Amino acid sequence: ENQLANSSFERALGLAPTDPDINHNYGWFLCQTGRERDSVQYFIQAVKNPLYPTPWRSWSAAGVCALKANNMKDAEDYFQRALKLEPDEPTALLQLGHIRYRQASLDEARRLVSRYNRLLTATAESLWLAIRVERKLGDRSAEQSHAIQLRRRFPSSAEFQALQRGEYDK
Repeated sequence: ENQLANSSFERALGLAPTDPDINHNYGWFLCQTGRERDSVQYFIQAVKNPLYPTPWRSWSAAGVCALKANNMKDAEDYFQRALKLEPDEPTALLQLGHIRYRQASLDEARRLVSRYNRLLTATAESLWLAIRVERKLGDRSAEQSHAIQLRRRFPSSAEFQALQRGEYDK
């Protein structure tokens, strides 16, 4: 019912154009329906509202959508803004960790993914990033520890399959 949802969002924005929740939700809807580039303006509109209690959610969502649109530079900026407001924002921690890994800023990638794994139960994605970071840093003990967790907790995951094939950078 994407067409109906879109017209409902547009009607809601017509009634309350500065409502941060409506803007955030419409931005997320656009991002999830293939209009990533269009979505960011709604996240930015949401954070402009000084009464919005969770602006880091919108910055983080903007980062996710910018990544989906292959806009790494803006995604990095949005994730940093989210973490400035909420240092424990999980999506921003993990996604900025991925970006830092790709930039070969391995100590920073390690710090971000470690923080994520301390805050939440590690996921297959976060363990896989930790494995790859530790491998590049040469910490075989930490790499093996994360690999054991990945194998034990997520044996059927795509990440564990990649580990078994030795495909660390695909």
